[in-house]
Amino acid sequence: MEFFDLHCDTILRLTDGSSLADADAHINLQKAQPLQKWAQVFALFVQDNAPGRDTAYDAYRRLYAGFVRQMRLHAGRIVFCRSAKDLDEAWAAGKHAALLSVENGAVLGGRLERLAELQRDGVRLLTLTWMGENELGCGGEAGGPLTEFGRSVVCALPQYGIVPDISHLSDEGVAEVFRLADGPVVATHSNVRKITGHHRNLTEKQIREIVRRGGLIGINLCSPFLTDGRSRVSCEDVYRHLNAFLSCGAEDTVCFGTDFDGAPIPHDIRDLAGIPGLYDYLLGRGLSQALLQKVFFENALHFWKRVF
Repeated sequence: MEFFDLHCDTILRLTDGSSLADADAHINLQKAQPLQKWAQVFALFVQDNAPGRDTAYDAYRRLYAGFVRQMRLHAGRIVFCRSAKDLDEAWAAGKHAALLSVENGAVLGGRLERLAELQRDGVRLLTLTWMGENELGCGGEAGGPLTEFGRSVVCALPQYGIVPDISHLSDEGVAEVFRLADGPVVATHSNVRKITGHHRNLTEKQIREIVRRGGLIGINLCSPFLTDGRSRVSCEDVYRHLNAFLSCGAEDTVCFGTDFDGAPIPHDIRDLAGIPGLYDYLLGRGLSQALLQKVFFENALHFWKRVF
C-alpha cells in the first residue's frame, strides 16, 4: 500500500544512538517494509521553556544533524526530499521519501532571519508553537494571541517556501493566522474537537477554513486526542474522527499525521506496521478504496506537488 504521514517525532527518539533501520520505535525501516510507497514528514521537535535564548535553536541544529546522519546511513533505502520532484525520483529508485518539518517556532530564537536557514535546510512546515508560550505566541494549553514577532513570521513564511502549521496553536492564534496568511494552512496532527473536546483538536469552523484554503489536516493517532477518558482506544475511534472530517467537506484535505514516537497509539495499530491493518479496518467499515487512497496517500501527495 501507499502511505504519506505528515508528522512523527522519531528523530528525537533516535537521539539515544538508535538506528532508523531497526530502532525500538514506532517507526523504523523494517516496519516500513509492507509499504510500497512511503513518504514520512520527520518533525524536529523542541520542547517549551528551555533556558537560554539560543537553547531551542541549538537543539534544532543537533536534531537536524541527527536527521542528516540517519539519511546518510540509510541512503540505499530512504532519501531526503526537498521538492515534489524528489518524491517521484525516490519512489522510482525503489526508496522511501523523507521530508522535514519543525515543531515549535522557538527554534527561531526570536530572529526572523533564521527562516532562511530553515529554508536552506529543506524545512517545509513550521508548527508555530508547542503547548505553552514562545516568541511567536501561545499554544492551546496556554491560550492567547500571536506576538508581534509571530505575526511577522506568519507573513514572512511564504517567501521561504514554508507553510504554517496550526497544530498546537491557541484558538486566538489560529484566527490570526487565518487573517494574516493568504495561502494554504496545515494542521499536521490534529483531530475533531466535536468528537473529542481536547484543545489540541480543531473546531468545525477551523476545519472548513483549512478546506477552503486548500490546506491539509493530518489525523493524529494520539489516544487522548481520539477519545475522552477511555482506556482502550482503537481503530474505531479513528473512523469516528475521519467521518467527522468528511462531514465538514474535508474529503480532499484530510490525511494522517500519526504522531508516531511522540504519543500513545491505539492498541490495534501500535506502530507503522499497523497502518495496513488500519486501512483494512476502515475499508471494512464501508469506506471506499478510492476515498481511503486519498486519505492515506493522495491528498498529501497532491498538496506537496501543488505547493512545493
